[in-house]
Amino acid sequence: MTHRDPLHRTGPSLLVDPLALAAVALMVLNDRWLKPTLHNELTGKLSDIAVCFFFPLFLAEVGMPLARWFGSRAVLWAGAVVAAALYTTLELSIPISRWACGCLAHVGPWVGIHGRFVMTRDLSDLWSLIMIVFALAWGEQRIAAHERNGASHAAL
Repeated sequence: MTHRDPLHRTGPSLLVDPLALAAVALMVLNDRWLKPTLHNELTGKLSDIAVCFFFPLFLAEVGMPLARWFGSRAVLWAGAVVAAALYTTLELSIPISRWACGCLAHVGPWVGIHGRFVMTRDLSDLWSLIMIVFALAWGEQRIAAHERNGASHAAL
């Protein structure tokens, strides 16, 4: 009989991970220090790149309890599709990006972020969507490692 930890997860943590945490650190560093200091094209793209890597992993992590029924990979792919759709919509729709900034203005102070929220839309930002492919590949690798690790523990 195998003993199961009561907190056993169906899938791996996709956020407690060096690359996901590095993406968050890049967003914070860029938005809080680099953009105000340098304010150039590179700083305009860094947060987009980081968000397109982090956001699908975040959504998959939030949805991971559903992996019990749909599987970790399906949850990861769903997170990627939702992230791509939301990012694209925010980049292409002025009313939706204004609405999102308004929502962030209400939520921001609760998490210690004060100031105005502004989204600068640029069609070239859509190139950042390629990072979602890298996030999927990274998530798939994490899930495969989790499955291999789980299989070796199940044999014990």
